[in-house]
Amino acid sequence: MKLEVVKTDITVVGGGLAGVCAAVAAARLGQTVALVNNRPVLGGNSSSEVRVWVCGATAHGTHRYARETGIMGEMFVENQYRNIDGNPYIWDLVVLETVRAEKNILLFLNTDVHEVEADGEEDERVIRSVTGWMMGSERRIRFESKMFLDCTGDGLIGFLAGAKYRIGREARHEYDEDWAPEVADDITLGSTLLFYTIC
Repeated sequence: MKLEVVKTDITVVGGGLAGVCAAVAAARLGQTVALVNNRPVLGGNSSSEVRVWVCGATAHGTHRYARETGIMGEMFVENQYRNIDGNPYIWDLVVLETVRAEKNILLFLNTDVHEVEADGEEDERVIRSVTGWMMGSERRIRFESKMFLDCTGDGLIGFLAGAKYRIGREARHEYDEDWAPEVADDITLGSTLLFYTIC
């Protein structure tokens, strides 16, 4: 199978809200960007596939007058205007159109990155390329950039590149976090079932 090569200034892997905002910000600064997402829609956990609503600055209404700013704020305002009923599919469209409005972004949906080419010593690893498989079209694509942003949510690109990692919570003294446990542990965030009903 032929390997397709895409060269851009920046490759962003992960099309959740962090990846979308990073890609849009870079594109607006004049960088060419490949935004690679393993799902058919953007938005990650906030998409119609998962439907974890974004509450951001308002903290579920605790800070009633707080507002998002920047790119997230733009998407929120557009969503409030076009999506009065809170339809998750319209939110998907708002996020997609935000990306599509940027001429410097090449979007690759349904593209699962599974290979990373990196070199250098453990503390100075440099990613040279990432390779993904586009489902449906069965294209194998290598993304080459000067910079790679791992917005996968699970740190997949860093892991595949050989970066140091840890699982669990850090001890309080490591970063002077008041809410951290006294001793480091291996506890991670659990899964949640989210649903709503209409009567």
